[in-house]
Amino acid sequence: MSTKISSFQFDEILLEKTNSPIIVCSNTPRVIRVLNTSGFIEVSLNKLLAEKLLSKNSKERINSVYDETVEIIKAFKQPIYLIDYEMLFDPRYKLDVIKMFCDLARFIKMVVKWCGNFENDKLVYSVPNYKDYHSYNINNYNIICVI
Repeated sequence: MSTKISSFQFDEILLEKTNSPIIVCSNTPRVIRVLNTSGFIEVSLNKLLAEKLLSKNSKERINSVYDETVEIIKAFKQPIYLIDYEMLFDPRYKLDVIKMFCDLARFIKMVVKWCGNFENDKLVYSVPNYKDYHSYNINNYNIICVI
């Protein structure tokens, strides 16, 4: 289901045609240039989401992270380049972050700057001994990975 491409294959035509989230593991100047010329705006999710969650008690926070994230992303009326979203990996939230990106891509075109590593067809966040460690086999998702 997933597709791997090099940064040289990343272009405006791909951005226009796909409705799948694009996960950028190789943040080259070419990728940034293509995003800028294609009208994608950079969105830092951590701050926006933290502001929404501050008004809730800890149990409400845990139960509302997904919905609040969807609300934040839907508010943007143009394609987004998502950065700074590490709080989604908090183990208390029990989120499948890549599935969430797939869900969000139904509402808006999105490119995600991957904040971890790409190893053996897996998107890896953190390290195995940490509670926030996650490893996602890209073949389980309908995504495009720029490596």
